[in-house]
Amino acid sequence: MNKNQKIAQLFSPAAFIHDTEENYQAIETLIREQEIGGLTFFHSRHSAAANFEKRAEVLETTGTYEKLIALINRYQKISTIPLLVSIDGEYGLAMRVEKTPQYPFAITLGALKNDAEKWVTEVGYRMGLDMKRSGINLNLAPCADVNTNPNNPVIGYRSFGNQSDKVSQLAFAAYSGMKRAGIGACLKHFPGHGDTATDSHLGLPILHKSKAELEAEELLPFQVGIDQGVEMIMVGHLAVPALTGGKNIPASISRELITYLLKGEMGFKGLVISDALNMKAVANLYPEPGELEWQAFHAGNDILCFSDHV
Repeated sequence: MNKNQKIAQLFSPAAFIHDTEENYQAIETLIREQEIGGLTFFHSRHSAAANFEKRAEVLETTGTYEKLIALINRYQKISTIPLLVSIDGEYGLAMRVEKTPQYPFAITLGALKNDAEKWVTEVGYRMGLDMKRSGINLNLAPCADVNTNPNNPVIGYRSFGNQSDKVSQLAFAAYSGMKRAGIGACLKHFPGHGDTATDSHLGLPILHKSKAELEAEELLPFQVGIDQGVEMIMVGHLAVPALTGGKNIPASISRELITYLLKGEMGFKGLVISDALNMKAVANLYPEPGELEWQAFHAGNDILCFSDHV
């Protein structure tokens, strides 16, 4: 690959299953002319920032799964370098695609009393097989967030629970199951979105904790994953002033958090993917198209998810 092609591999813009032919062609143009590295699939523009079941009343719902497969094949066919196709499927394809297998929410799996690791690994494996059969290469899951704040509007049932040790164990189990199925997976949302009271789709959550508190709780599941060889971590849009010299800068664009803490101090050698760059916590900070992408890249992200300005 030449330098332009290598840079293009960083980009994974959103692809919507239910969309206009004009928009499908716009994605084809990005693939042909920009040679983007991947696509992250969402149900539709209406549901891009919400899980499917929350928005069912306004969504087109016919043949979503068949359309997804047709689009993946259509886009892969014209890409000279195979696309890395990803989806956000924390409880299976059903999180984005109706009438597909839905597995238990993380909070339910976290309540298992016997052989939890074994069953969570199996769930990850089954979800991974569903995705692999569909042409998806990467599941942007599981959550490694420790859900300690009952007022959290965005994590809740997506977390394995409120105990760091359990979350560490089960997040890695889910990750391992997906890997066994032959797809990629990632721990998210670094440095930990569980103790926040703001939805980062809408605003910037700020986590006021000392570094020692963060190491004991939020950072633990990520460190456990790194120590066991996790290959990808997603960085969230939340500010942690104790780790950024008192600045309220989103982790996803913070060099201190990604390059110095995650890659340096914590020893992560894998790929870092940003949370969706269309989310208000970061999208509103940089009105100049492309500036946000640059900031995310400079901070240390290897994949820019939902980049609107390739």
